[in-house]
Amino acid sequence: MKNVSYYETIASFYDIIVPRNVRGICDSLEATIGRYGKSKRILDLGCGTGRFTIELAKRGFSMLGLDLTDEMIGIAQKNAKKVDVNVKFIKEDIRNFRLKKKIGVIWARGSIGDIVNLNDVKRAFKNIRNNLLKKGIFIFDVRDFSSYIGRYKDELRSESRVFKNRHTITNFNLSAKLNKRTKIERMTGEIIIQRGRCIRRYEVNHALRYYTQKGITALLNNAGFNILEIQQGGYEFDKDRKPQYVVVVEK
Repeated sequence: MKNVSYYETIASFYDIIVPRNVRGICDSLEATIGRYGKSKRILDLGCGTGRFTIELAKRGFSMLGLDLTDEMIGIAQKNAKKVDVNVKFIKEDIRNFRLKKKIGVIWARGSIGDIVNLNDVKRAFKNIRNNLLKKGIFIFDVRDFSSYIGRYKDELRSESRVFKNRHTITNFNLSAKLNKRTKIERMTGEIIIQRGRCIRRYEVNHALRYYTQKGITALLNNAGFNILEIQQGGYEFDKDRKPQYVVVVEK
């Protein structure tokens, strides 16, 4: 069994197993940016396969995508090329990236929750602030702990799915445990990929951090941000709204 990073493992079928209402979420982001009259230049932190980055570029935004996983960036570049969209993708770490030119809008859809260690979250927030222009805004979402906790029985949940295409069968089997004290969810399991007679098994170990409004507020104050909005219930035009906080802050 091969042990590789979660996002490295799922990159090639990420958009299938993690579906998102791309247009609705981008509509929401566009409306938020419009409320504060910010520029059309956006950094997408943790851009993954580039589906949001590319959609926003189609809408006339000048987009830069950043991700830590080579496999994700490679797919994002191919996806942009397929639709003839000009987007630059770079491999960097949210905690210590440095832009050549500071930017007016930074967006992190889902990626902040992947940073489990609170000291790393503090580093990331301060680094993001340092890469913003004066009065620039940072928009991000995190999982709402109070809403999610009701989905767990004895702090445990499991998930099994099968995805098929012309050449590949992918079995996705995970168990997750949410620690109510630390607010960290740890996922374990395996992904089995079958292509003809070739079968590969990948071990999965991944963690996510959940937040309360009080907790996220304290971290943002520590980083020196001015909090503009904390919306509970996910992105306003997302038809599949998730139990999230969508947060808007200003440098």
